[in-house]
Amino acid sequence: MGFVFQLPEVGEGVVEAEVVKWHVKPGDVVTQDQPLCEITTDKAQLEISSPRGGTIAKLFGKPGDLIKVHQPRVEYGDAGAAPAVAAPPAVPAVPAVPAVPAVPAATSVGQAAPAAPEAKAATKAAPAVRRHARELDVDLRQVAGTGPGGRVTHGDLTAHTEAVPIAPVALPQVVASGADERIQIIGIRRKIAEQMVRAVQTAPHFTYVEEVDCTKLVALRDAARPFAEKRGVKLTYLPIIMKAVSIALREFPNVNAWMDEAKSELLVKGDHHFGVATDTPNGLMVPVVRNVAQKSVLTIAAELADVTARTRAGKARIDELKGSTLTFTGVGNIGGVMATPILNMPEVAIMAINAIRPTPSVVDGQIVIRQKTLLSPSFDHRIVDGAVAARFVAAVKNLIENPEILMMELA
Repeated sequence: MGFVFQLPEVGEGVVEAEVVKWHVKPGDVVTQDQPLCEITTDKAQLEISSPRGGTIAKLFGKPGDLIKVHQPRVEYGDAGAAPAVAAPPAVPAVPAVPAVPAVPAATSVGQAAPAAPEAKAATKAAPAVRRHARELDVDLRQVAGTGPGGRVTHGDLTAHTEAVPIAPVALPQVVASGADERIQIIGIRRKIAEQMVRAVQTAPHFTYVEEVDCTKLVALRDAARPFAEKRGVKLTYLPIIMKAVSIALREFPNVNAWMDEAKSELLVKGDHHFGVATDTPNGLMVPVVRNVAQKSVLTIAAELADVTARTRAGKARIDELKGSTLTFTGVGNIGGVMATPILNMPEVAIMAINAIRPTPSVVDGQIVIRQKTLLSPSFDHRIVDGAVAARFVAAVKNLIENPEILMMELA
């Protein structure tokens, strides 16, 4: 392999760029600083120049492909005196249009205007070089640029800092205290942290909150509980709400879906596999109740109790902890009024069920006590618009407030 040029850092926080256009092809002979390609990031469109002269042997990526920072960009056929893999050089950013200097007016006819004071030219440097300069506390205006058009390169910055010693920055010392404890984040806790960060950074969340009158739901559960207990099933509110959500999804199938990031596609799931966020000694886990649409409330309740109990005991199978199409969460049994949950990627919706509380309400002009809760689902705004979310939650609300409709479902 010859000399390999990697995609350099092209801006603060930018980890990848999309190939827009190639200016060269394999076999071309290029010179140093000759444009190789155009790329675009979420911040700007830039031109990448060749760090050296040579013959192009291979190009990595075609227009439309995403290339991560430090991945191979171009391979040169002649290794020359360069190392096998080049350190990323500065990226020439698209130059700004220079400001037109103001023309001073003449003092009188035939008299020349006084010369304007000489302005300090703005220093040219790529975003990565500017960031590095800030980290080193170096004023780029004091650095001689050797790049095209006087641009300051990483090499210029290195040469300057070697010539001018940089005073070390005093950092606070970490001193252990008798009351402190350091705990390494590993295993499931680390995976949860990674998943939550990815979800928040990837999907634009929004939470929609709706008040729901659960008075009829409470009465239905209380009446059906003895029937369920005779069959060895503990009936809670959640299986009934899960069934209501499943029925509402018939009208809003795109809420029961996965976002395929790699293909930029929405995968609408044909089955309703509902995950249930479960607090365990090992951290938050999400066991799954499958095919909810085809099951009765009693069957859902039995399977939910079984899989969550085995999950808490660490006995759930791996396949029982993945494949959910929509997740339910809630800590209403502990307390709190409502929560704004984070999506369980790649799902596009998560339903938070909060505590049911006796609440003073106005009914027919009279203040009465009703059993109420707040539903607070979160959605991926790339897929679910606010109006769609509102209509979906309204459909769920209607089913919960009128649970006799659920009794029409034999399955």
